[in-house]
Amino acid sequence: MKQRILTLAALACMLLTLAACGGGEQTADPGTTAPAQTTAPAAMSKEDYQAEVENLSADIADAMTAMGSLSITDEESARTGVDTLRSMAQPFRDFAAIPNPPEEWAEGHGKIAEGCTLFADSLEGLCDSAIGVLDGEMDQEAYAAAITDYSTSLTDAATLITEGLGMLEM
Repeated sequence: MKQRILTLAALACMLLTLAACGGGEQTADPGTTAPAQTTAPAAMSKEDYQAEVENLSADIADAMTAMGSLSITDEESARTGVDTLRSMAQPFRDFAAIPNPPEEWAEGHGKIAEGCTLFADSLEGLCDSAIGVLDGEMDQEAYAAAITDYSTSLTDAATLITEGLGMLEM
């Protein structure tokens, strides 16, 4: 597991140059007048959470590969690359939405979740900017400034994820 954390940390450094267990609402039987009860989902097991962290590590690697291969010089491949990159935001949102991490890892999960949300927002922002250039709605200067801003956000996201992982005792 420490190997995965080191891999994730290494991937985070590269940024510088979920199913969660179910739960929810229980409804009363149709013939009764008792109100519905809401129950919190049971805490996720450490093993299940570790599996989600490993998936997150792979998602980061995939997103970074996709970002590295994105070029706006060929419009058709750029649009395809943007679509691929945009779809990669969802796993980060899914991880951030885990409602029931193991109790002793809740604080670390909070940091990781914050980083995942920022990572997903940054990926989508990069995609929006690339489409803006391709559609002629953004000039190269504005695009370069947006790339700089989103690169900073991705670095901040990587820092949060790394800090959160450091809080987990795996």
